[in-house]
Amino acid sequence: MEIPNKLIQLSKDFAASQAEEFGVPSVFHLDLSYRKGQWLAEKLNANREIVAIGTYLMDCMLGVAFKEGRAAEHVKMSKIKAEELIDGFSITKDYKDNILACVSEHHGKEKFYSLESEICCNADCYRFASVEGFVGGIHHGREMDITDLLNLYRDKANEKWKALSLDICKADLKNDYQAIKQLINQFLP
Repeated sequence: MEIPNKLIQLSKDFAASQAEEFGVPSVFHLDLSYRKGQWLAEKLNANREIVAIGTYLMDCMLGVAFKEGRAAEHVKMSKIKAEELIDGFSITKDYKDNILACVSEHHGKEKFYSLESEICCNADCYRFASVEGFVGGIHHGREMDITDLLNLYRDKANEKWKALSLDICKADLKNDYQAIKQLINQFLP
């Protein structure tokens, strides 16, 4: 049994609608993590459909959680929403569990449920630990005081650098992460 294309499209459409409505994550960041997830899935011979759904849904409730002052609960909220969306389709329990692991483990885990969930976590890191994610995020980001924005990006870059678990991503992002840190340090004490 394969994953229906309609489930992938529904995941994409729902995540994009939430990003457009709330701006968190930005549509730019949503697309970046999807693209990096697909690149990694291809390189590492993982299930690209599961990674697609995982990257779309991992932060699908972040905007709502942020608006409600419950940003720390966004992973749980996103997992619940992902389960609601998945339940409308006939897929195997293994596929469902794998997709839900992609959502619930996207901030990192000592031992990931699957290669796909590890890929989603690492794809998420590109939002803040890559120059592309940094520049695109600032360009497409919310209105914030520059000092607050740079503090946010410094904290998120450090968090995401620590969450990286795949050697291919560490090698790919090493120079970007250092450049981001240097740039931010020029402006912040």
